[in-house]
Amino acid sequence: MEYDIAERVAYFRNKRNLSARELSLMLGKNSSYISKLEANAFVISTPALYEILNVLQVSPQEFFATNYHTYSINVELINLIEKLPLEKREYLIKFLK
Repeated sequence: MEYDIAERVAYFRNKRNLSARELSLMLGKNSSYISKLEANAFVISTPALYEILNVLQVSPQEFFATNYHTYSINVELINLIEKLPLEKREYLIKFLK
């Protein structure tokens, strides 16, 4: 599976309401670092990507998820469903079908 790192970084950066410049400076990098990354001007190293994820407060699981746009709401829904008694889960399945 191929991941568009630049697209995902931009998505999570925008989700946190950060400009490319702000994120670059938060990382201690040149002010155009993230803009260049998002323009695919260079290939990012794994440690550098993990540093970005840390600053953005995004887990690797969420970042690399196929459904990264809806990952957090899906996880929340799964957690709520797992807390339901079996009988209510079965009812929910019937309701959703």
